[in-house]
Amino acid sequence: MKQILNTLTAALPASDLPDYDCNNGALLRVIDNASPCHFENALAAAKGAGFVSFSQNELENNLYETLVRSDAVAHIYYCPAEKKLRLIADPNTVLFDPAPTTYARRCEPKLWQFETDHTFIDCGMCFILQNADNSYFVIDSGHFLQPNDHRRIYRFLRERTPVCEKVVIAGWFFSHGHDDHVCQFMEFLNDRYKDVVIEKLYYNMICPYGRDSRFWKESNKKIALDFEKAAEGSGIPIVKLHSGQRFYVRNLQIDVLCTHEDVYPNDFENYNDSSTVLIIETDGCRISIPGDAGGFESDILTGRFTEKTLRCDVMQQAHHGHFGTSVEYYRMSNAKVVLFPTTQIKFEEELPNYEANRVAIELADEYHVSSNGTVEVPIPYVPGTVRVLRDETFENFDRIQALWGYTYTDEYKQKLFDAYLRRSGLPPMDEIDP
Repeated sequence: MKQILNTLTAALPASDLPDYDCNNGALLRVIDNASPCHFENALAAAKGAGFVSFSQNELENNLYETLVRSDAVAHIYYCPAEKKLRLIADPNTVLFDPAPTTYARRCEPKLWQFETDHTFIDCGMCFILQNADNSYFVIDSGHFLQPNDHRRIYRFLRERTPVCEKVVIAGWFFSHGHDDHVCQFMEFLNDRYKDVVIEKLYYNMICPYGRDSRFWKESNKKIALDFEKAAEGSGIPIVKLHSGQRFYVRNLQIDVLCTHEDVYPNDFENYNDSSTVLIIETDGCRISIPGDAGGFESDILTGRFTEKTLRCDVMQQAHHGHFGTSVEYYRMSNAKVVLFPTTQIKFEEELPNYEANRVAIELADEYHVSSNGTVEVPIPYVPGTVRVLRDETFENFDRIQALWGYTYTDEYKQKLFDAYLRRSGLPPMDEIDP
């Protein structure tokens, strides 16, 4: 890959930075003080070396092109706000669909914020899109302390798929390698559902033992490595995503706005800044998926793009509503539905502390917290049409105290339990015959 980068940059100014290990054999080279001419020169060098253009994209004034050769993928992009040219040589040759795909429309699309099991933990994220042909696009999965969620995800998909048909997951995307985003996918694979077809996996994970891994817990690094081994061993085609690529999954048009490759040369002390950020558009509805993106990625997004790119109808609140993206990011996104993949407890604790959460809510028509039940958003979004399904899980306060040290008053716990009973359709305990 280094030889490919040398070829692409032969006529360009030398880089002052070492090449960056993008994981999975890919390498990145960054050219500072670049111009559109440098972008064109790199493209010409790539084509002169036998690469053929595969896809082009322009988001505002940011220029992106992916080129292919039998042995590699080259991805080249120029960002004028930073005056940087980035060139990636990637041996991964599984390619995305660069143009709309053919499908038979059988249903109206929906988005679900899936209620991950919060019995023992307050994080975990899974979103499910039902495509117009009755297939699915799944986003992340859940934590190892949500041990039945892979079965709950399967049951959810099975119940919404015609009995005589297989469950088709047209794509499963992973924002980053933290345990609360990838673990239940590994369990899903272990169950080997014979009536499920997963067509492609989409992600771009930072190297678990790379440049800044000294900042991360050993357990986190191991889980990220285990995830990649499981994904690679599954036989499912894996598309390694790069910034600026636009791909299609059935009726979905998906733009990659940021990956860890954009954060370099900044450090990754905050592993969350390795999140891959997406904007998904379908049927006139725009859905923003920042994963757990943190401060560096937030600044990149608001520096490169305006409201034209960041505006959305539905927003997944970054990092579960913990510290993450900025107030400006949410102002520019201006979402009408804000979805918090967290518990009501954590939502209430953190709302006074994070202005970004308050701003996102103030701008929105409505917001929903995942612990209160799976949220169903019809697409396109129309105010008054969002439904919250039956609440399926509730906190085990004794285990939570043992695991995390969190304590709550009896009055607060009773308040939460009474609300859970209402949402789950169960009668209060004092109305149940002994």
